[in-house]
Amino acid sequence: MHKIGVGHASVTELEKRYVLDALENERLSQGKYVAKFEKEFASLHGQHYGVMCNSGTTALHLALETLKEADGWDSGTEVLVPAITFIATSNACLHAGLKVKFVDVDKDTYNMDPKEIEKHITKNTKCIIPVHTFGMPCDMEKIMEIAGRHGLRVIEDCAEAHFAKVDGKTVGSFGDISAFSTYVAHTITTGVGGIVCTDNREYMEILRSLVAHGRACTCERCVASDGASVCPKRMQTELDRRFTFVRLGYSYRVGEIEGALGLAQLERKDEIMEKRHQNAEYLIKKLEKYRHVLRLPYHPDNVEHTYMMFPVVLEKDSKVDRKEFIGYLEQHNIETRPMLPLLNQPVYKELFGDIEKDYPVAEYIDQYGFYIGCHHGMGKTELDYIVNRIGDFIGNLP
Repeated sequence: MHKIGVGHASVTELEKRYVLDALENERLSQGKYVAKFEKEFASLHGQHYGVMCNSGTTALHLALETLKEADGWDSGTEVLVPAITFIATSNACLHAGLKVKFVDVDKDTYNMDPKEIEKHITKNTKCIIPVHTFGMPCDMEKIMEIAGRHGLRVIEDCAEAHFAKVDGKTVGSFGDISAFSTYVAHTITTGVGGIVCTDNREYMEILRSLVAHGRACTCERCVASDGASVCPKRMQTELDRRFTFVRLGYSYRVGEIEGALGLAQLERKDEIMEKRHQNAEYLIKKLEKYRHVLRLPYHPDNVEHTYMMFPVVLEKDSKVDRKEFIGYLEQHNIETRPMLPLLNQPVYKELFGDIEKDYPVAEYIDQYGFYIGCHHGMGKTELDYIVNRIGDFIGNLP
């Protein structure tokens, strides 16, 4: 069997046609494709504004810097993040000069546990970042209720959960701002990239300024024009507003090739999402008989899980050695990855100390969890191979 990876980039003739059109237009900086991708992606997630950038980490950083400016946060401001997430979530807070407070996660969903949130709220807490881990939406009703009661902002980290829903409402539409990744391993990919979405026009204007060095002009004709027309607002001041800088911004932009890839992917989203869902449900059904050993993905009935990955947590009583198990899978060309360990990372142990023991669910997942792929590039042959290899390993347990 060929190597079965955890991610997949599907490039069809549609993506190639759009990219070729961008190249033939001789427009490599952002233009019509980026502008259209921003609008359509935001709309699909229940928001008016989208600002494309060069990574999901950048999207989080921009969101934090925007709220920091709008609300006047200082260096003592605390942001709550889950104790299980990719390190980018908490790194973005640190890069924005803010303090991180960790919240333990739910043992079934692996998302921030609402029951754990309030014990970490202090007078300095200003924001919660719930992460929709692996495509499983957080309990946003409870999180938003807590945030509202304490006057907290909410940034949704939707990097792994494009198009996921709770009670028919799409993730990214609950909080003040949402951040997505379109990196190559993600559900909808632009190769590299990310996008920030919001309904707030003030936030959008700050975001557009920050993504482009802090420039003054943030209107659509200036940031995504075709080069053939000049925005009348540009010359209303002594200096061209595109080259007037009003804040310390960043060079976080992407170009038309990324926009073209993203737009094509959006047109194929139903096909991509349906295949991922089918693959995950197939694995769950076939692996059901091993639940005495494996804790499989779960979601309540009111949630649409989008299965960016297929997480597996070993039951402690099974006595299975995780290192031996993942070694076996890797030897049989099934790629595995640790399940987003955070608090035991060397750099975080230096920054925060040995705190993992204070988050028992996260600690358990760090010790017993891993994930494999269930992406849209896998067919029944790969799925059955995974099931059979797992079955062989469990069947040979003492």
